[in-house]
Amino acid sequence: MTAAVKPSTEGNVAALLVSVGLHAALLLVPILGRLHGSVAPPTLAALPNSVAMAGNSIEVEAPTPDFAAAPATPALPAPAPEPVDVTALPPEPPRLPEPDAPRAPAPAPAKPRSKPLSKPKPPSPNSVADASTARRPSSAAAADAASSGQPAAGTFGQEGLPPGVRRLGYAFARSIPPATKGDAAWLELPVGHVGTIRIELEVDANNHLGTVKRWQARAGEPAPPAVLERLVERTLILMRAGQFALSGSNDPGSERLVIDVEVRDEAADDEGDAQVVQLKFDAATPGRPNKAYFRYGTGRSVEAKVTTVRSKN
Repeated sequence: MTAAVKPSTEGNVAALLVSVGLHAALLLVPILGRLHGSVAPPTLAALPNSVAMAGNSIEVEAPTPDFAAAPATPALPAPAPEPVDVTALPPEPPRLPEPDAPRAPAPAPAKPRSKPLSKPKPPSPNSVADASTARRPSSAAAADAASSGQPAAGTFGQEGLPPGVRRLGYAFARSIPPATKGDAAWLELPVGHVGTIRIELEVDANNHLGTVKRWQARAGEPAPPAVLERLVERTLILMRAGQFALSGSNDPGSERLVIDVEVRDEAADDEGDAQVVQLKFDAATPGRPNKAYFRYGTGRSVEAKVTTVRSKN
């Protein structure tokens, strides 16, 4: 607590003397106390025009009115923040997609119950009889086929025959291209009609080929070219393992065939080599014989017509 007094030179001197006296008394009191016993320290009295504090201290003059009325120093304003260039800031790193929550596995679809297979019903005797009747050629169709020398209507080469058995004329014509295409003589022959060869073939009760012999349309007929004889030999070698039937029947007997061959030169392929590039066969129709055909890359083509003359039991 401070007391405001008027400044005075005389008062200051008196205060100084009083202060010196008090300090001297304070120093003498402990000494006297030790000599004459303990003595309570004197109580400090409030002095005018000064502030006294107990202990080791100094006196400070009271502030003057000018100093008390001095205005406070105004606080400096805070500096304004510098502007920030947004474009210069580093780009924000992309956010990683959050992992999907584990999904519960879909329930497996229920397996459909399989129905027990029903046993096939055995065919009735009537249906078997009808089917066998339908596969048999009519007597009229068989008679027409026998008279014309052509197979009866139905599947080509197997009309009304057991499985694996073919009509003789059909099978012979069809076997010519694969059996004789390797004969190099076809490439050297002159263009035009090569010749005609006539053969007679036997078929036994097991539908196997028997003996083969040549026959002539008239006495003194010249022998066919050697290339046609080789054609017959190669074709029969290919047919030996098969089963055959005469035209219009499945009885053992013999049948005569006429093979007529012609050579032509057609447009060559780009390669133009001497390899067979095409094989073809046309089954006989009423009034037309079986036709066999093969062609080389050079354009040389061979066509053989096979006609069934008659059947002989």
